[in-house]
Amino acid sequence: MADLLEGEPGFTLRYGARVEGCTDLGEGVRVALENGEQLEGSWLIGADGARSAVRRATGIEFEGFTWPERFLVLSTPFEFADAIPGLADVTYYADPEEWFFLLRVPGLWRAMFPVAAEVSEAEIASDAFAAARMARIIEGRGGYEIRHRTLYRVHQRVAQSFRQGRVLLAGDAAHINNPLGGMGLNGGVHDAVNLAGKLAQVIQDGAPDSLLDHYDRQRRGVTVEHVQRQTIANKQNLEAKEPEAQRAFRDRMREAAADPVKAHAYLTGISMIASLRRAEEIA
Repeated sequence: MADLLEGEPGFTLRYGARVEGCTDLGEGVRVALENGEQLEGSWLIGADGARSAVRRATGIEFEGFTWPERFLVLSTPFEFADAIPGLADVTYYADPEEWFFLLRVPGLWRAMFPVAAEVSEAEIASDAFAAARMARIIEGRGGYEIRHRTLYRVHQRVAQSFRQGRVLLAGDAAHINNPLGGMGLNGGVHDAVNLAGKLAQVIQDGAPDSLLDHYDRQRRGVTVEHVQRQTIANKQNLEAKEPEAQRAFRDRMREAAADPVKAHAYLTGISMIASLRRAEEIA
């Protein structure tokens, strides 16, 4: 990003400039940095993550809940595709005992597992715990080299509003969800495209700033209607323990695979194309 923006007019990249808070001045916005410096501009977009200082400064509530279990990510250079024929770069394994998913990244595979709330962090950090999780992927296979391990809590939260005056929220500052389905990052990109277009119309073309309320209605609306609902359903499908729920999930997937119309509807949903179409419907 820095390389792309270097030398471009209208951009100033600042490092070591952590935001402490912000104030809407009516005709502009003032941002306070931890080093005591003050910056002013016409508009402020808080795209500063789940712990957004911008969101907190506005007092906008971050509504939702935190899942009791945590997610453990283990990265290994082992080439799973050589051992599992037909393995996709993103593969989900539904299992009532312990679901997991595999994700290929450059030079590594990441495996993610749920970890019960009662398991201590000391146990999770042990090599034995990692080995036991990885042993579930391929029966009889062990000895994986673990390059990285990350443990984190998972939330389902949406800001009460994506706009307050001249302050706007986007990405994780506006919404967070479990990663099953990859909808958090992609939803943030959708926020950016939607907001940038509308803000350009306000600044460059003289459009009324009420257009930014439309951003709030569209992006917050589809986040609640589609992203939150779908990611919760993804998790519930993977961990379903009741035989009836497992059968229902399998039947839905088989029906979607066998029927082109249902397959199309399923794919437009999980690819978030349907959410973009729904956003366009919101007046």
